Amino acid sequence: MKRKACLLLATIQLSPEVVEQLQQLLSTGYHIGIEYADRRRFRTSSWKSAQSITASAQSDAIETVSAILSEHSGEYVRIIGIDPKAKRRVVEKIIQRPAS
Repeated sequence: MKRKACLLLATIQLSPEVVEQLQQLLSTGYHIGIEYADRRRFRTSSWKSAQSITASAQSDAIETVSAILSEHSGEYVRIIGIDPKAKRRVVEKIIQRPAS
């Protein structure tokens, strides 16, 4: 029951656009990475890597992204789609910005 409540909470925190982006990345077989930066690091484009998401299930990916967003509240967070064959980034999208 606790896991189900956590998943419900996670889907509430993520916007539909982010959930759709996760679905697309997972369905195409891309790896998902997360990066974060405070205001100073954002201005200098010096992002730090959070954990990579190795989940193949959408619900696990949503739960992981939600936890990372909570952990880095007040910071910029972006999602990275990585093509594992070419080993290059195919998507970079900021999914959280600090409040003004």
